[in-house]
Amino acid sequence: MKSSLIWRFALIFAVTILWAVSMFPLKDRDYFETFRKMADKQLRNYDQAGDTERIKAFDAMMAEAEAALKANSAMAPGTAIRDAAKGTATRKRVVLHEYIPVPTQPKASNALVLSRVRTAAAGKLRLGLDLRGGTEFVISFNAADVPEGRRVESVRDQIIEILRNRVDKQGISEPELKPTGPNAISLRMPSVTESDKADVRHTIKQPAKLEFRMVDPNNDQKVAEYQRDPKRFRPTPGYEYFEMEVERDGGTENEVLFLKSRPEEVKGEQVSRAMATFNEYGNYAISMSFDSAGAAAFARVTTQCVGQRLAIVLDGKVYSAPVIREAITGGNAEITGSFSPEEAQRLAGVIESGNLPVSIQIDSEFGTDPTLGSDSVRSGISASLWGMGLVVFFMIVYYRLTGVIAVVALSMNMLLILGTMTISRATFTMPGIAGIILTIGMAVDANVLIYERMREEIRNGKTIGNVVKAGYSRAFWAIFDSNLTTVLTAMVLYWYGTGPVRGFAVTLIIGLIASMFTALFVTRAIFDLLLYLDKIKTIKMMQLMKNPNFDYLKHRKMWVGISVACVVVSLGTALYRGKSGLSIDFVGGMQLAYRCEAPQGDPDVGKVRNILADKGYTDCRVGYKFAAVQGHRLLELVLPSRSTDEADFDDAAITQALTEGVPGVKFTLVQTTSIGGLIGARFQMQAMLALFLASLICIVYLAFRFEFAYGVAAVVAVLHDVIIAAGFFLLTGGLMSLTTLAALLTIMGFSLNDTIVIFDRVREDLGLHKGKSYVQIINQAVNETMSRTILTSLTVWIVVWTLFLFGGGAINDFALIMLVGVVVGTYSTVFIASAIVAAWHKGPRVAEAKVTPRVAEAE
Repeated sequence: MKSSLIWRFALIFAVTILWAVSMFPLKDRDYFETFRKMADKQLRNYDQAGDTERIKAFDAMMAEAEAALKANSAMAPGTAIRDAAKGTATRKRVVLHEYIPVPTQPKASNALVLSRVRTAAAGKLRLGLDLRGGTEFVISFNAADVPEGRRVESVRDQIIEILRNRVDKQGISEPELKPTGPNAISLRMPSVTESDKADVRHTIKQPAKLEFRMVDPNNDQKVAEYQRDPKRFRPTPGYEYFEMEVERDGGTENEVLFLKSRPEEVKGEQVSRAMATFNEYGNYAISMSFDSAGAAAFARVTTQCVGQRLAIVLDGKVYSAPVIREAITGGNAEITGSFSPEEAQRLAGVIESGNLPVSIQIDSEFGTDPTLGSDSVRSGISASLWGMGLVVFFMIVYYRLTGVIAVVALSMNMLLILGTMTISRATFTMPGIAGIILTIGMAVDANVLIYERMREEIRNGKTIGNVVKAGYSRAFWAIFDSNLTTVLTAMVLYWYGTGPVRGFAVTLIIGLIASMFTALFVTRAIFDLLLYLDKIKTIKMMQLMKNPNFDYLKHRKMWVGISVACVVVSLGTALYRGKSGLSIDFVGGMQLAYRCEAPQGDPDVGKVRNILADKGYTDCRVGYKFAAVQGHRLLELVLPSRSTDEADFDDAAITQALTEGVPGVKFTLVQTTSIGGLIGARFQMQAMLALFLASLICIVYLAFRFEFAYGVAAVVAVLHDVIIAAGFFLLTGGLMSLTTLAALLTIMGFSLNDTIVIFDRVREDLGLHKGKSYVQIINQAVNETMSRTILTSLTVWIVVWTLFLFGGGAINDFALIMLVGVVVGTYSTVFIASAIVAAWHKGPRVAEAKVTPRVAEAE
């Protein structure tokens, strides 16, 4: 076998196995059980060596940890083991790396060992709030603590932004933060482990007050005096007693320090960046960079105090107190300590996000149902599987053997997407799934492009080997340009977007890279293997259209007129509906919590949703949440409201409707709260900025690869599709939400890909047919790619149709916009983008030959 085939298939198998294995475990495993399994090998070694002391110490530690966890269910398992390992109760300190070694660090700290166990126990599949539910923290602050001259609401909004930054930097994807009163906030995050929840509790409440204090120059002498007679000891005037936890021989000890009462002039607010890093000893640390004012202040302090110790204090805890060897003028500092990776990352995020303006507290904690509704999630998954199955069936029937190869590539593409997202601990959400649907469409499109090119080469009478070679070479640039343009726009959406926009962008980027690998590398390797083994003599496939020859631009003025009218109607509809066209995601509403006394079990959420729909509340959220401490379940309703005043909301009518609609159940209203929207003004501004920059990037890239007119045409076509799809949805009575936003982003990607494929063929035909006019070239290019355009749209339509017919709820809204978007996107590619390019080139070909023709050569 050829060496090139061997290494290609070796790479394919290695990637497949590595990605498949890395996806497990999908669900979280019991922390204690994982800890015992990882320690089992060393315990057996100690048993064989007769080292009963270490075995007894381990058993005592685990017993103490389990007892602590039973006494406090909110405690993280790792925290329970960490505290038990200190030997406070058993008076026997346990060094954990003696039981669970860390390969890279022979004398790893207990924190690092616990972090390793935490990683091993964590499930790789992370579903978002909309698909799985999660945890809600109800947070408040005392309005009397608000600084004079500031409004309570402005302080609340500042806290929301600080908390959003903190949990984002902790790696928690797409949290939901919304105001629930003048001085109250709701923070919801996807389901995570108990260890993650404990980290979030610390993250929420930590004030993040960072200080730098000088250590008493006579600290050793003062410590000795203190230890001789603590009661009579008096510190140096202007200095205070502190303790710093230091690690020695795998354990921890407290070092006494006397620090200056007045912090130095360097302030925590002057930290411009903080990140978790490794120091020169291989331990986790926090690296900080100051802004210009902070760097100057830090340089002054370190210049004046060379040879002395400078303590770094965060929220009253001393983390490190290094000796200043020389003046530090670069504006950087480092906090060292016995950090775990998670703690270093959390503290870095807290420091960078800034100080909380007031102290806050967690009033209550709940587990929550999926925001899309459990019934919608189940039906959506079922519909997606049916849709994928129909696409597989269609590809095999239409393309036969080559269709089977495409299905293999599509399967591997899905494996790479899921594997990469689980490896990177990304969260699957509805916008993310929208990105996957777009990726599936583009992955199928890449294969269709290649196969349609092969069909042309077969028609030209080439041998089977040259058919395959020419098919890939001629399709390469269309695939490359369409995918790279979409990746660039997705990167802009990720960089400048927030929340669901970033979730969509992450999935799309991963999917497009995987799609290019499978379409251009994996399928080519399979074809080359079949050719080498002489298993393929010819390529047979069905044919949708044979030599189409339509004049698409003949009536282009009419098509442009129709499009302008549709855009005007869509914009008019949006203006007419105004806020009435926005869901509670944008405008907020009223949140009602009911305790249900139901002998036959809790009412079905689907039935409750239907009751509310009959009362006119078609835009609502229905689900259950579970109090973490008391353990009781509450039925939670989120309904739109025209007024933010709770007194104006008729909750009695809702209660009566529920009582009448679900006989035998007693509904007791326990709470009514006015809540703000999830999508605030800052989110909307960032989303608009991201879309503007994405459009600009698209124009610049297409101007570079084609010419300026092509970039403008592509962006106009994309905006045309998004406006009309949104307008149609609003015209049918729909409400814009996070789910519909995901659908519009998907339409953008689909339309852009469709347009670039035709532009690539126009570019090629310009070099092949120099005697034809631009209009003739565009018509020919559209005719040549029409089969591919219809087939790609059809495969995406199959998936979206199944979602529309069987998805239900918010998924149905997503599918409806996608159905319209796919049709409009195909239409705009053929009739709008092409018409703009044709209008741009009215003169003779000689006068406007700026497009660099590309003629793909193949033997």
